Amino acid sequence: MKNEGVAGIETLKRLKWDHLFSKETLEASSVVTYTSGTMLCSNDQTITSLFVVLEGRVKIYTLSEEGKLRLLRLKAAPTLIGDIEYASGRNVLHTVEAVGTVTCLKIPFEALRRYNRTVDFTEHLLKGVSEKLFIEANASSNHLMSTLEERLAGYLISLSESGNELFQAEMSQLKRKEVAEWLGTSYRHLNRTLQAFVEEGLVQRTRKEVVIIDSEKLKERANGMFYE
Repeated sequence: MKNEGVAGIETLKRLKWDHLFSKETLEASSVVTYTSGTMLCSNDQTITSLFVVLEGRVKIYTLSEEGKLRLLRLKAAPTLIGDIEYASGRNVLHTVEAVGTVTCLKIPFEALRRYNRTVDFTEHLLKGVSEKLFIEANASSNHLMSTLEERLAGYLISLSESGNELFQAEMSQLKRKEVAEWLGTSYRHLNRTLQAFVEEGLVQRTRKEVVIIDSEKLKERANGMFYE
């Protein structure tokens, strides 16, 4: 591993994930930092490395039947990106985007195949892939059955875990059209629903920012439709 990877190893230890990777695997890896909005991977792309998210959060999207991006979930470190693709040998299933600054340990698939066929890693990989497929199946059905009010409330609560600066950046006027697409609605309908939340005293909105006023009631409105 490169010199900058020392911090990556220390982070792995802090996350208690260091036992998952052999010394040889880590030596073949590198630490990469992505700025907010950078795509780590895109739908149907071919990738050759596993991303271990050490710090930060990512958004994971899927393509709807209409060819539009739909938000599946927000994931905070530590998490793996590319595990399904590594296990299946297929192209990227979902688009993954950095939310704020994201630091990853990038491990070539070849290094994993050559140096990392351990019981600990295999069990961790299988558990993670199974959980993702289960969550995805539920997310798809929940999205179809949920209301926009539930999806928006869940998105606001999930996004608020990223911190206020990132929350405001994601809920800015410039990004709101994208948010509408991710939640499967129109920009106008999203704004109407957000205004309804204002009138209910759940959030406060100005030209510059959106502030959650009553997180408990907002969680109730989400009805379990969270993106984490």
